[in-house]
Amino acid sequence: MVENAPALHPDGTPQKLGRYRLIRPISTGGMARVFEGRRESLAGVAPRVAVKVILPEFSQHAGFQELFINEARIGSLLQHQNLVQIQDFDSENGLYYLVMEFVEGVTLRRALSLCHKHGEGVPLSVVAEVGRQVADGLHAAHTATGEAGQPLSLVHRDVKPSNLILSPQGVVKVLDFGIATPLLQDERRGAVRGTWGYMAPEQADGLPVTGAADQFGLAACLYELCTGDALFPEKEPAAIRALLGADEAARRAARLSGPHAPLASVFVRALQRDPAARFPSAQAMGRALAAFVGDPVRARDALLEFEARVQELGRSGAPPPDRPRTATSLAVPSAAPESVGLPVAVGTHRAPHIPIPAPPPVHAPAAPRGGAWAVGLVVLALGVLGLTAWKILAPAMPAAEVPPLRPGAAAGPAPADDGAAADLAAPLAAPAAGPVASAPAPAVPAAAATPVVPRLAPPVDAAPAAPSPAAPTLPAEPSPAPAPTPGSPVPSSPAAPAPEAPAAAPAPARAGIGALTISSVPKAQVIIDGRFVRSSPLFRHEAVAGTRTVTLIAEDGRRTTFQVDVPEGGEVRRVWSFETGGFISQ
Repeated sequence: MVENAPALHPDGTPQKLGRYRLIRPISTGGMARVFEGRRESLAGVAPRVAVKVILPEFSQHAGFQELFINEARIGSLLQHQNLVQIQDFDSENGLYYLVMEFVEGVTLRRALSLCHKHGEGVPLSVVAEVGRQVADGLHAAHTATGEAGQPLSLVHRDVKPSNLILSPQGVVKVLDFGIATPLLQDERRGAVRGTWGYMAPEQADGLPVTGAADQFGLAACLYELCTGDALFPEKEPAAIRALLGADEAARRAARLSGPHAPLASVFVRALQRDPAARFPSAQAMGRALAAFVGDPVRARDALLEFEARVQELGRSGAPPPDRPRTATSLAVPSAAPESVGLPVAVGTHRAPHIPIPAPPPVHAPAAPRGGAWAVGLVVLALGVLGLTAWKILAPAMPAAEVPPLRPGAAAGPAPADDGAAADLAAPLAAPAAGPVASAPAPAVPAAAATPVVPRLAPPVDAAPAAPSPAAPTLPAEPSPAPAPTPGSPVPSSPAAPAPEAPAAAPAPARAGIGALTISSVPKAQVIIDGRFVRSSPLFRHEAVAGTRTVTLIAEDGRRTTFQVDVPEGGEVRRVWSFETGGFISQ
């Protein structure tokens, strides 16, 4: 009697391996496929698991088998809530399979796709909490030790949205250590492993990598969560490698604007071309992101709401028409989220370009009908005639006197989002000698370059002063004139206002005044001679020539105080690193 052949899936994988019954495939990577499975036990107890099996075409390949064995060996040593846990490893008829915990939820790649489809954004607190949890999991992997206590020096090397999954319990887990080091110690020297667009520059060049490479990949994922666009939408590896070598990743992160602009300082540092200029560890990066999380309980609630909302979007049909994407439009759904399996994919799939939709049109109210319409026209015509007559016959009203600002108040309007984004690119303005990005210093609004001093009320007929050379040329309205310093002469009132000088004409240096440029890593409050000026970076701030005392206070409470000699008509630049406790460049 011929024994019945085992049941197979369409790809040739057996439907049962050992005591694990493979229900359905849930993801496919470069060398393996992951199935939803059940571990058959007594009394009908069948816990759900994820079973990773080598693809049939590679099942007899010795190199893939060795890689699979190493992944199971290393994964069994990693015990952390933000890392997927290995439960079992075995083989049947020469076919290796790896059993992992089954994580219900949605990958960040799926979340990005659904948010794009429905025009929704990701709140800043959710981005920060996702990054904090992933950084904690990566730090656990980077510092893991073997059974004998020896450091494993593990680097994931493939941190990307499809390898990060968010569970309905508000826990983010890192998937797939399949190409992690030191799993591939015998790989060809100079081989490039990973996914283009998320690889660090040293990884793209085939150089040895450390945990700093995973910081780069995490920052690229978080940038994509903020903007909806990949950090590198380019497709050609050669083009991406050239951009990485030019430090373009940090430049693009520095231009982050809108509600997520405060995160730019973290991204800029994690995306530095030089690994030594990034955070000293993934844990340090997680702490920097934790500063934007706030209350941990509320952060977890926000993450739960986001995951549930994404699940609801996945169950809904077509997106509503003309719905703009916002960072605060995610709400708690009315239905429970639907479970999604654990995808563990290795590949080069990229999210489509996600444009920011235009805001919905504003519709004017309908015009009145019948007699009311005629009355409305008459009232409108009388109003226009009355306003015109008042303009012609009314005496000229004197201009209202501008009250002086309190000492220490900001002189001029607050900078726009673009300026705020440039504020957070402090390392980019430093000279090339230090481990900072090489992007040119961004233009700073006049309010950032004007000394913070009390503003005197100008005479009614006073001529407008020439704009500061640091102020950009705005097409809509002129930049505010710089406030005069104490003791400087007040211009006399001419018979008629003088025409405003063009923005490009440099103003002559005033006697006894110099410029002071202060930056720091990380961002800090800048206090000059005991008076708070603004947060770093501080570009070409006018200060009285002589010895000035500067105090920097970082967000985590670290502070430093130093003195600088400001030359008359010259500029002093200082970039302080709280990590090294010294100046990056002088």
